[in-house]
Amino acid sequence: MKSVLYLMRHATADVRNSQVDEADRCLNEKGRLQARRVAAFMQKQGLIPDRIFCSPHTKAMQTAALVRKDLAVKVQVEEWPCLLPSVAATEAKTYLFSQLQNDEAVLLVGHEPELALLVNELLGLDKIFLELKKASLTCLELDLAATVPVRLAWSVPAKFM
Repeated sequence: MKSVLYLMRHATADVRNSQVDEADRCLNEKGRLQARRVAAFMQKQGLIPDRIFCSPHTKAMQTAALVRKDLAVKVQVEEWPCLLPSVAATEAKTYLFSQLQNDEAVLLVGHEPELALLVNELLGLDKIFLELKKASLTCLELDLAATVPVRLAWSVPAKFM
């Protein structure tokens, strides 16, 4: 099976405060601009996902929705509880592999440090070597029949898009 994974950390959200639950925090203006910048980068580079999955937290859903809208893709954003904070990387990997189809590109929108832990799990590493900044985009290439089944292709922070 060959697939491409684009992992995106949600864009910048409103400042934390005691009156808004963490799961309900919305993107701020900077975050909306970041999401649009990522979509423009993806469009320019021809990085069009076949499916989009995101954490059920508001900031992740809003990020995924803006990227989807600006890319003008027809697929709906699907909420994946395995992308929630505190879900173990091994569990997220197992679920991801159960859902992937051959020759597809998938965009995952989630949180830190869970996305970095998932990258580590997929690459078979013991230590986290990559910190995903807000609205960054990371590409992993999967070829489960190859000697190296998962390869880090690139990772780009939003400010360089």
